[in-house]
Amino acid sequence: MTDADVDAALHAIFDANRILREASERISATTGQTHSRRMVLQTAGDGATVPDIARKLGLQRQSVQRVADELVRAGLARYDENPRHRRSPLLATTAAGTATLATIQAMHRGWVEEIEAAAGEVDWGRLRGELDRIARAVDGLHQTPE
Repeated sequence: MTDADVDAALHAIFDANRILREASERISATTGQTHSRRMVLQTAGDGATVPDIARKLGLQRQSVQRVADELVRAGLARYDENPRHRRSPLLATTAAGTATLATIQAMHRGWVEEIEAAAGEVDWGRLRGELDRIARAVDGLHQTPE
């Protein structure tokens, strides 16, 4: 394996990520949502703080707060009191949010089946393991020594 092979493989991952993100945007758009709104709503579930959602998704707290506020205004989520931290409420999905997610998830399942059929023979478990290994390696390069 050469540096050019590694570089080409990394570019293929970037391209796949872009294509997958665009497809997710299209799926989410069928319910009037965006990929970001879907991810925040899905992560909030029955209740999570905005900082917890941001950490889990690897996003800035401010951007998650903006999306959370949009979801609340749209009636897809609500803020509940947080018994552990009075200044950091829990974002939770409403019945409308749960229904929206169910529609998106059903479309997502169909899309995954289409990918599986179109891609042919792929060892998906091995692929996931290899991608996880690459992600850990890249993440490890950005860790600061103690």
